[in-house]
Amino acid sequence: MKQINNNWKSTSVGDILALKYGKGLPKRQRIEGEYPVIGSGGVVGYHHEPLVKGPGIIVGRKGSIGTVHFEKHDFFPIDTVFYVEPKSSDYDIRFIYYLLLRSNFSTLNSDAAVPGLNRDTAHLQPCRVPPPPPSAKSPPSSEPMTT
Repeated sequence: MKQINNNWKSTSVGDILALKYGKGLPKRQRIEGEYPVIGSGGVVGYHHEPLVKGPGIIVGRKGSIGTVHFEKHDFFPIDTVFYVEPKSSDYDIRFIYYLLLRSNFSTLNSDAAVPGLNRDTAHLQPCRVPPPPPSAKSPPSSEPMTT
């Protein structure tokens, strides 16, 4: 069995991303359009304007807690979900998506009647990430630096 690379660092979900609340958009207030309206179970309709520029990640907050969806295009997350805002550009959005797929969010139910995911609890979840890739702005180490 292959050993896990030891240079990956232990951190928390909240150190690499912020979970932001979706916005209420009742069906009667939607104006039919091209942008998917996304709830914890997936696409629930379409609206004429997005709330978030894609690509993006959506995490179920109420009902289907911990479900993780990837949306390639601009979208409108409603108030039953969180959308992900990376804290830096160190990690590709697809890496973050797969990281969240491996999370245990679905086991973190904080409400009795309707399953719910507490944002602070989710942010505290441990995870392991590789070192950030070298910055595109810095020259490769084999090239001399000039002033």
